[in-house]
Amino acid sequence: MLLALDMGNTDTSVGIFRGKIPIFSTRVPTGAFETFFHRKNILKGSVESAIISSVVPAMNPTIRAFLKKHGIKNVKFVSHKLRSPISLKVDRPSEVGADRIVNAVAAYQIFRKSLLVIDLGTATTIDYINHRGAYRGGVIIPGLKISAEALFERAAKLFRIKLKAPKKILGRNTVSQMQSGIVLACAAMLDAMVKKIQKEIGEKPKTVLTGGLGFLMKNLLSTPHHFDPNLTLKGLRVLAEYNGLK
Repeated sequence: MLLALDMGNTDTSVGIFRGKIPIFSTRVPTGAFETFFHRKNILKGSVESAIISSVVPAMNPTIRAFLKKHGIKNVKFVSHKLRSPISLKVDRPSEVGADRIVNAVAAYQIFRKSLLVIDLGTATTIDYINHRGAYRGGVIIPGLKISAEALFERAAKLFRIKLKAPKKILGRNTVSQMQSGIVLACAAMLDAMVKKIQKEIGEKPKTVLTGGLGFLMKNLLSTPHHFDPNLTLKGLRVLAEYNGLK
């Protein structure tokens, strides 16, 4: 079986595949992934290979050593050098984040058309893949949690809040006003950015929404979209297949 790990700054998505079939998936705090595997004991004698998308380079040696200790020696980290169904047609392919490569791979493998992939994680990103499977660029935006923390840290009278959509744009208390300014404003910004991108590229690609905070936006966007919380794990499996991992 194949272990797929998408290691972000905050959370790690974990997936196990038997061939093309997903048999397990979950999300754990990135700093606690070793504890999770020890507690669940899901690696014992079942997983042969692993593919990892990591945006935390400092942890990569730790991950590799941990997997080797559990008998998983066939390990690949996602980079621009892996064989892939997409091409990276940007100024510096080596700078494209592993998570964004994987999302683009998954979305293009599923839809085979021009795409905008919106990923809401620690950062919010928008990526454009054309109908030929060429990644042509994107946008990096401060994430919802980053925006919330910035308000809390920089404004003395504001405090941490739960990220959720208030019922109205105009809040009648501090919490609902902050939720509106963070969550609803993010949805409005994404809708506006999609329209501007469509105008810039002269077409209307299919929009795909994913990421750990994607659930907050799925019912708020005016832009027609497909929501897939497991997009990254699906992309990891595709890249594993392209690169001889089973």
